[in-house]
Amino acid sequence: MKTHPHHDPLLHRLRDAARTVDVLAVAAGALFALTVGVVVHQDHRLDFADPGPALGAVVTTGLALLLLVGLSGIRRLNTHRLRLASGWTASVLLAGTVLIWFATVTDTSHGLTRGTPVTSMRESDAYLDRHAPAHQVRVPTGVFIQALRFTGPYDVEVSGYIWQRYADSVPAEIQRGVVLPEADDSYEPEKVYDIHRDGEHVIGWYFNVKLRQVFDYRTYPLDEQDVWLRMWHPDFENRAQLVPDFAAYPPWHSPATYGLDANFVPGNWAVKSTSFSFDTPPYSANFGQGRQFRQQVDPELYFNMHMAREFVSPLFGRIVPLAFIAVLVFASLFVTTKNTRRFPLSGFDGLTMVEFAAATLLVLTVDHNTARQETGSHGITYIDYIYFCLYFMIIAVVWNSLLLSRGPQLALIQWRDNLAPKLLYWPVLAFLLCAITALTFLV
Repeated sequence: MKTHPHHDPLLHRLRDAARTVDVLAVAAGALFALTVGVVVHQDHRLDFADPGPALGAVVTTGLALLLLVGLSGIRRLNTHRLRLASGWTASVLLAGTVLIWFATVTDTSHGLTRGTPVTSMRESDAYLDRHAPAHQVRVPTGVFIQALRFTGPYDVEVSGYIWQRYADSVPAEIQRGVVLPEADDSYEPEKVYDIHRDGEHVIGWYFNVKLRQVFDYRTYPLDEQDVWLRMWHPDFENRAQLVPDFAAYPPWHSPATYGLDANFVPGNWAVKSTSFSFDTPPYSANFGQGRQFRQQVDPELYFNMHMAREFVSPLFGRIVPLAFIAVLVFASLFVTTKNTRRFPLSGFDGLTMVEFAAATLLVLTVDHNTARQETGSHGITYIDYIYFCLYFMIIAVVWNSLLLSRGPQLALIQWRDNLAPKLLYWPVLAFLLCAITALTFLV
């Protein structure tokens, strides 16, 4: 005997939920208008290239408004309206994820420079007056990068020129040259010119060096890295201090990309900016110089290259295949049914679904392991969470299939021949993706 729709308790609960959604949609609209008004009144702008708490509040309330508006008006609970609501919800959440991606890729406010950046001799002198001994000879040092290549997750190969200017008044016993302390044995600078003019020697070296550096891959594949040249003067008695040779560059207005070859090819990376900076890292030794130990050393000069990964390669190499897997898992929901007339056509039951899920998980795990090896990260990256979401959805689909074919008669699973899981699949997956994206890039 069939249950009359007006006496179906599940339908009554769904209609009550739809009425609640209508009320929340009105509240979300008022909250969205209030949030935009407050942000515009305080900041007078909404800059999508500078994501922050204000922009995050606007995006969050805007998404909530769009979601609730799309879900409102489904009290009749017919299949067409429910499918439209499911598609609308998933589309809005996916749009929110893409919007956060766009804001992250176009953001120019990230400060990855090591230490304190300086953009002029005035800033350089001001910093050194506070942190360096007054008796030191300051040696202007410049950098010109011709090529850069990532050879591993934490290895980078850099080649180019370094030059220094020594005034005639600099004592001859002060050694000339530059030490790159993070270089491997391949660092053998080749002197290419030594010119004397206007009362100073200008000495230039060509170098090709492999550097071992620490990079942060937590936001891979939307990550940005700072590749730096850390430079010491070879005089360990601290009688000389390296300073940027700003006279060799145009006026340094950030974000600038000076000191790079016009034919510079960074591979799958884009250089957002370059900069000089000073840092005073602590040391636990005095290198046997016989002086009283001081944890804080004299400032060290850095040449920084702010690199952003080109998103096109990871998009087609990682995201698109994951999207196809998500579609296949969703399609498997339509071949599991309790309808005896349709079952012979599909041929899928709970155990067959387990076999399908095992094969899919194997492919997904291999691809996930390859992504982990690409970054070499010891922590969890952004793309790891995307894989975790797909693992969860595959397990959920298998569990749903087992409940439908062999489990207890749950009303939500049995309703309209497993319609609820089909309607919830994309909204749940899109919500998980949007949530982890917002937590990764906006919080």
